[in-house]
Amino acid sequence: MHPAGSSSPTSTPLQALAAVVEWLFLGNWHARLATPLARVAFLLVGVALAGFLSYKALSNQITATIVLQEDRVSLASYVDGTAEKPFTYRVLTPALMRLVQDLHVPAMLRAMPGPLPGKLAGWCSLATSDPRPSCDTVTAYAVVAGAQFFVFLLLIYAVCLRLFDNPVIALFGLAFTFWGVNAVLLLGLSHLYDFGAMMFATLLLLCLQRGWSLAFTLVMPLAFMTKETLVLYAGSFFLAELGRSNPARTAGLFLVQMVSFGVIYGLIMLHYEGNPGAGHEYYLGQQISFFTEQLTLPWLILFTVALVLVFYRFAEKDRALRRASIVILPWFALAMIGGYKKELRVVFEVLPLLLLFTIDSVVRLVRQVPRMPARAD
Repeated sequence: MHPAGSSSPTSTPLQALAAVVEWLFLGNWHARLATPLARVAFLLVGVALAGFLSYKALSNQITATIVLQEDRVSLASYVDGTAEKPFTYRVLTPALMRLVQDLHVPAMLRAMPGPLPGKLAGWCSLATSDPRPSCDTVTAYAVVAGAQFFVFLLLIYAVCLRLFDNPVIALFGLAFTFWGVNAVLLLGLSHLYDFGAMMFATLLLLCLQRGWSLAFTLVMPLAFMTKETLVLYAGSFFLAELGRSNPARTAGLFLVQMVSFGVIYGLIMLHYEGNPGAGHEYYLGQQISFFTEQLTLPWLILFTVALVLVFYRFAEKDRALRRASIVILPWFALAMIGGYKKELRVVFEVLPLLLLFTIDSVVRLVRQVPRMPARAD
């Protein structure tokens, strides 16, 4: 018999794990974050983790996908404006790459001491697309894409911190987001604008969640110049703002968003009218064939588990994010038409939203697990 009030030294590993999970997910973190020092400490951990995971995501994208190998979307053709349609319509990331090159950032990075120049040289050697991009171009892409993924992860951290008021869950959400994106990257297909698309989608969601309607409207042109389908979030804005702000103001900002898309994207299409390629890609026939003739049991299980994790206790999730989910319907229609069968990277436009829903579901499931009783002496 142990003395009254003492803990049992023979507690099982499962009990110890349950205690750790309970402390992380159920602890009174709001009180622990009462001091500015604690908030800064967690933020610094998040920044460090985001930096490391951004490097891993960028490295995996460059080494495990065709981002430096596919001819019709060569980095060189993006930068000089000769990429095929509709890819060349995604103009923001190439513009940022040109800016990085004009500032001579690639040359400065290659002149730095340490392992970085060797790593960049290795990435440059993987660029085999025709036309073949210069090492300056590959380095500029690494700088821009790495920064985009870094900001993307920090935005996920910010949204999770606001949703759960728990910095440990926010760090978990940041890491979980990396794993989700990285799993898609390791399938071998990615494009230059993917990281930017996820970054802007998350920024738009943060604006909706915080009620920053004007900021949302100002960010929207940068978003759809990264990937035109991000304009679908205008519908999320309209639905999220209904009943939350003045209807006339909501309608006016929505109209501004749609007019800006029509004008800016129309000018982009006109500018690249002479480029090869088509305005859209069509794979609906292959998609129908996959879902009716080739959908195997592993894929069915994957889809079922994903749907359960995303929509578990959906009515209790954050109101703004719930209403933003209207974007999934038109996105799915476009993905069926323009995405090749089993091309999971087409989910990147809505992946931040799906991951936030999944993180919420995981937290709810963990919090519902009954606490393990203390072991009797």
